[in-house]
Amino acid sequence: MNLELLESFGQNYPEEFDGALDCISMAVTCTFNKRGTLLAVGCNDGRIVIWDFLTRGISRIISAHVHPVCSLWWSRNGHNIVSASTDNTVAIWDVLSGDCTQKFRFPSPILKVQFHPRKPDVILVCPMRHAAILVEMEGSHKILPLDEDEVRILKRKNKIVTFNCIFVITGRS
Repeated sequence: MNLELLESFGQNYPEEFDGALDCISMAVTCTFNKRGTLLAVGCNDGRIVIWDFLTRGISRIISAHVHPVCSLWWSRNGHNIVSASTDNTVAIWDVLSGDCTQKFRFPSPILKVQFHPRKPDVILVCPMRHAAILVEMEGSHKILPLDEDEVRILKRKNKIVTFNCIFVITGRS
């Protein structure tokens, strides 16, 4: 009875293992581009491997960081990737050339990094044990304020807290 109901929704699951991408080193994080044709893989040796997912071949290897890549995000137009590493750096990479266009250093490791969904020159950086930061490409930055209740509770408990944050579809964090 329940199986017949599920089949009516037309869900299509693979019946067998389709294959694997043979990565050069251990993958830590990965993300598809907007169209789903390219897969960026952040590795534990600091490299970013760009896979052409249609041909299942490597299209580019970027020697990005000294330590493991812990977060990746594609720009809206798919021309750039922003990466974060446990070496406390955030870098923006041109996908076609593999060149680093900008690099930022932070006082602690970065948990998450993301391009702004509407503004290509703004990135959101979530460092460990610090509030999230909006970084503009020309070098200015803005620390995102915490809710006053959260700050009061944290001060009272003397806690070290890690924050994580993402942009929502409106472009606000």
